[in-house]
This record gives sequence, structure tokens and C-alpha cells, in this order.
Amino acid sequence: MRAKLGSRMNETEGWYVAVFLANIVMGSSSVLIPLSVSQIFGRSAGSLGFLSSAASFAGLVGSLIWGRVSDKVHRRKPFIVASYAAGAAAFLAISFSGSFDQLVGLNMLLNFFWVASAAVTVLIVIENRDRSSWEGKIGRLNQVGAIGWLVGLLIGGGIITLAERFLPETEAIRLLFLLGGIGSGLAAFLAARLIPRTRPLFTRRRFRGTALALGNLLFERARFAPFHIYHRFHPRRVIRSITHPDGFLPGTKRFLAATFIAFAALGMFGIPLPLLLVERFSLPSSAVFLYFTIQQLGVIVAYPLAARRIKRKGNRRVQIGSLLVRVVLFGGTAIYLAFGHGAPPTWAIVAGFLLYGLTWSYFQLSGVALTSRLAKEENRGLALGLYNALAGAGWITAGLGSGLLMNLGGYGLAFAGSVGLLILSLAVLRTVPAPEEAREKEQSRPRKASAAPACPAPNPAP
Repeated sequence: MRAKLGSRMNETEGWYVAVFLANIVMGSSSVLIPLSVSQIFGRSAGSLGFLSSAASFAGLVGSLIWGRVSDKVHRRKPFIVASYAAGAAAFLAISFSGSFDQLVGLNMLLNFFWVASAAVTVLIVIENRDRSSWEGKIGRLNQVGAIGWLVGLLIGGGIITLAERFLPETEAIRLLFLLGGIGSGLAAFLAARLIPRTRPLFTRRRFRGTALALGNLLFERARFAPFHIYHRFHPRRVIRSITHPDGFLPGTKRFLAATFIAFAALGMFGIPLPLLLVERFSLPSSAVFLYFTIQQLGVIVAYPLAARRIKRKGNRRVQIGSLLVRVVLFGGTAIYLAFGHGAPPTWAIVAGFLLYGLTWSYFQLSGVALTSRLAKEENRGLALGLYNALAGAGWITAGLGSGLLMNLGGYGLAFAGSVGLLILSLAVLRTVPAPEEAREKEQSRPRKASAAPACPAPNPAP
């Protein structure tokens, strides 16, 4: 045990403290921003859906920009420093914002620049390193970020509980934004001092092991920042890969379609969830932080369990199982909202959030690994980049869809819609072959002797 702990400490570099601090701030904001929509600006879950879609769109655009820009200027470090500094400015401005429109714009700015750090941080970890160490380095970085996220939820809940004894709830929320701005500014300072300079380096490599390291601790809501190295995302190449016979295999296309539907379903449930607790169940803001802390604990605890189960049962079975559990969870919540009154028992909310977090690790890890295994070697990096892009696009769709359904029939209708989409995703997923079957079909396909690659990469993929 001591040797294992020592090995992990050796893998943790000094500049990870900046990443840790930045994730503390973002972890706190993941609950704080939805609370501000309701408690400060008096808006409904429909407005929260719009805000979430706008933030996801900004992040998606950022994910298509920052990697390429960092390549062209041959720099990594300035993008992380600028990202954390922009986060500091956004949080400080939000703490004094006077309208919902200002909150939307500042949150878009926050997510656009947050992606800059996520898209480049992994590259700093692996560049100029031996390839055999990549997976461990990326996994450790993700672990640092996840623990930071959890600590942010704990600190946010503690501060708001204490502040509410002396301040109105709206002022307590603004105080937390102010502290977040200070924390993000400190993260920018530490990043400028501690992050090493690296020489941009890109090589072709196999993606499967790295995919397993990357898929562990990504978060729901608007934070599908690309914690991956597959940032060379070319829209024309994507279109050719989808339409050309020698592009993506049919099973890969169907799985990516199922992925988009699944993320839309998850967003339709996850986006209104914080406001359900404060509006429908009349819970205090401190309780909202507590329940999302429980969810994050479930995510962290489940990751090693999910990895072992994938090895035993296979990616496809784990993916289907995780979605089936969420069908039951989301469906049970919708039924309770239709027939129940008031808040459910505390133990039921705790169990629901814990299950919500546990199933996320199973879903995300199996999804990233399944994308890697279903795709052909020559377009595996593109498939993984498209997986993340579809996750963001699904969340954008969910924000708009949940807002519409909330306006028509409240939380119950939005959650019922998420169940319907999950069932549709499962139906498509059932048509996706197991990776072993997909490889056998690919090997048995007749090939043209002089055929050129259908989707040549303009530059070598990392």
C-alpha cells in the first residue's frame, strides 16, 4: 500500500496544484450557477436550460479552436494561464452581475476559456514523455481534477452554510462567486509559475489504452471539455468519414448516433435537477451542495469498479447496463413527481444521487472505450474527438429541450422525456455489434488493391 501511494505521489507533478485549485473553483460553480439562476435572478428551469445550452455551445466552439491555435503558435502554457485568468475575471463579474443576460454571457465566456485549459493540459502531460507513461500520466491528471471537483463541492457547501447564518442567501451566493474569482486568479498565478515549457510534439499512436485513461472522470452538465489529445478535429474529414464507404464502419456510426441521443437524455434530466431541489422540494442551497457532493463521490468510487467490470463483461454490456439503471432511476423520479407531494425521504434522495454518480463512471468509461474499439485504426482519433463533440451537442439539445418541456408540463414531463430518449438510445445501441464482431466483419470485407485512404488527415494525429 505504501509503495503504491509513493508511486502515485511521484506521478504527481508540482504544477498539478494549479489544476487542482482550478477544479475546486469549477466544482463549486457547477452547483452555484444553477442556484443563482433561481435564487438571485428568479428565473425558472427553462431559463437554466437556455443558459446550459449557451455554455455548452461556447465550450464546443472552444474545443474546435484551442488545440489548433496552440499548435500554430507552438505554445501550451499561455493557454492554461489565460484560461484560469479569464475564469477569475468571469467569476468576479458574475458576483456583481445585475441581470440574467449578463450571467449567460459571462458563463459562456467561462466555458469557452475553460476548454482552453482542458484541451491543452493533457498535451503538456504527455509531450516529450515516453509513450509507455502516457496512460498513467493522463489518468493521474484526471484523478487530480476529480478530487479537486469534489473538494470544491465540499468547500462550497460549507461556506454557503456558514454564510447563510449572517447574510441573505443571494448575498451568500455572490460571496462564493467572489471567492471563486480569487481562487481562479490564484490558479492562474500558480500555473504561470509552475507549469513547465514543453516542445509541441505530435506522433501517430494507438489510442485504445489512452482512451481508457481518458474516459474515467468527465463530468455531466456543460463540462464536456475535451480531456483528451484528439483535438485535430476537421469538419470536412468528419463528413467524409460518415458518408464515404471506407470511412466509419456502420457499427461505429450507429454507436455515435446512440451516444448523441444518450447525452441529450442525460442532459434533459441533469440540467433541471438542481432547481428541482430548491423549487419543488424547497431544500436550502447547502443541501443542494451536499447531494451533488454525494454524486461526485459515487463517480470517484465507481471508476475502478467500472474498469474491472468492463474487463469481465465487455464495453457494450456495461454501456447498456448503465443506461438501463438510469432508465429506472429517471423513470422513478418522473413517477414520483407525477403522484408524490413534497420532498421524498432524505435516504431516497441520497440513494438516488449516489446511484446517479455510480452509473456515470460505468457509462462514460465504457462509452469512450467502446468508441475506440469499434473504430478502425486509421480514424480512431477522429471517432474519439467526434464522441466528445456529440456529447456537447447532446447537452445543447437537452438544454433547449428541457426548457421547452418544463414550460409545457414541468419537471415530470422533462424527466419523462429523458426516459424516452434513453429508451431510444438503447434501441439503437442494441443494433451495434460487439467490437469483436465488428472486427471480424471488417476483416472479411473485400478490399480494393489500389484504394487510397478515404479520410486522410491533413496533419499527423497526436
